[in-house]
Amino acid sequence: MARILRTWREAGGTLALRQRGDMLDLVLGNVVLLSSAALETELAFGRLAREAIASTGPSPRVLVGGLGFGATLRGVLEVLPEDGRVIVVEKLNAVVELARSDAAHLVAGALDDPRVDLVQDDVADVIAREKGLAAILLDVDNGPEWASFRSNARLYADSALVIAKNALVARGLYSVWSGYAADAFVAKLRKAGFLARIEPMMERGVMRARAYVGIAP
Repeated sequence: MARILRTWREAGGTLALRQRGDMLDLVLGNVVLLSSAALETELAFGRLAREAIASTGPSPRVLVGGLGFGATLRGVLEVLPEDGRVIVVEKLNAVVELARSDAAHLVAGALDDPRVDLVQDDVADVIAREKGLAAILLDVDNGPEWASFRSNARLYADSALVIAKNALVARGLYSVWSGYAADAFVAKLRKAGFLARIEPMMERGVMRARAYVGIAP
């Protein structure tokens, strides 16, 4: 039995925090923006930064698009050295508030890590301002063909992928979490100049998501 715990007026509509058993969802209308049901896939997604951190030199900087319930951030922190930094970009006030209240047990103190900088902004604008990143990990939508907000669609345009590649150091990693197959995105990554591949994201031994990965040459 689902019940609504809290609501916010934001993003042109009503955001609702919904509880289903021990699961939490943040929904906008009928669209699930966040769910605690598949956090293992997001932890694994964050750990993908290990590859770039190992090959891009000291003091790596990683950008995480989407705070969510903190799992991607926690995955990055697991593999980030003490001299590394994580920029977490989240534009919804409700998500930031949840991370410090109802969902604090899921975030598990990750925002208090001294290596973390939280930026409340549109992630496309932040990427456009950045240079020298070791990795960009985007978990702001259900995938590159299903933007939760119309404005997010620009993140996956050809021009945005080139901007993202230019924000990375050589051998830097760009990746998009997707809850569904969107394999045509591999061709878009290659067109932008990335070396591209697909990584399966597992939840309790079952593939529940994919990471579309591009390595800057």
